[in-house]
Amino acid sequence: MKSLMSVVLVSMLFAVDTGALRAEVEDDVHPYLTDKFFVDLGMYFPNREVQFRVNGTLDTPNDIIDFESEVGLGKSDQIFSLNFGWRFGEKWELEAQYWAISTGENAVLESDVEWRDVVFEQGSSISAGTDFTLLRTFFARNFETSERQRFGVGAGIHWLELGAFIEGNAIIAGGANSFRRESVRAGAPLPNFGVWYMYSMSPNWAFKGRIDWLDVDVGDYGGSLLNASFGLNYQIAEHVGVGLNYNHFDLNISVDKTNWQGRVRSTYEGLYADLSIYW
Repeated sequence: MKSLMSVVLVSMLFAVDTGALRAEVEDDVHPYLTDKFFVDLGMYFPNREVQFRVNGTLDTPNDIIDFESEVGLGKSDQIFSLNFGWRFGEKWELEAQYWAISTGENAVLESDVEWRDVVFEQGSSISAGTDFTLLRTFFARNFETSERQRFGVGAGIHWLELGAFIEGNAIIAGGANSFRRESVRAGAPLPNFGVWYMYSMSPNWAFKGRIDWLDVDVGDYGGSLLNASFGLNYQIAEHVGVGLNYNHFDLNISVDKTNWQGRVRSTYEGLYADLSIYW
């Protein structure tokens, strides 16, 4: 009986010491590695390149339209972004990200722009714009290599919605000239695979990085997607931090739908600053 009580007492003391040690270690590690939830509210400041191709009825594909150089859209933007993370169980994590942008400009064309079987001639005054929405969810398995660093691998879904328009005087079939508005829009869920890494340099400083990629044919879409980011987060209060990150998003896919046959190439690259809340 005394032996059993001794074993129980030693086990309780070990559990208390282990819990205290774990709490001490967690206090010495950035909350990004230990807290259950986090939310990042921020602004993305990317340089942008957007190109669309909309094929006509001929077998020869139309030229791709560069919306920055040919149509006069600005090359930089400010985009609101939202990230959410939920660490559940001991080894699993769910993340979600959202950002969206809509742009439009008036311009005088410096060269002909061909959209399906419609030609907007050089020198024409036109209005044009693009819009883009990204919603990403990611389910990951965590691996803890030490108290200060973790990495994970997983899979997810990028929901992408793309659109573009041009309106103005145009030459249509038969050589007639009239005002036209031409537009395309498509949305699709595209699967992706990814890896991420976090390192706590101190209780206040943490480094984080991730890469998502895709290179497959899915339904009416085929091509590649690459989304990479890395940056630092500084804890300024118990549950609050600020971060500065670099983000690169590159999309190059073909589209084969009844209302749009062509291609889209889109690159967003720049800094992302955020306010983080973790608990």
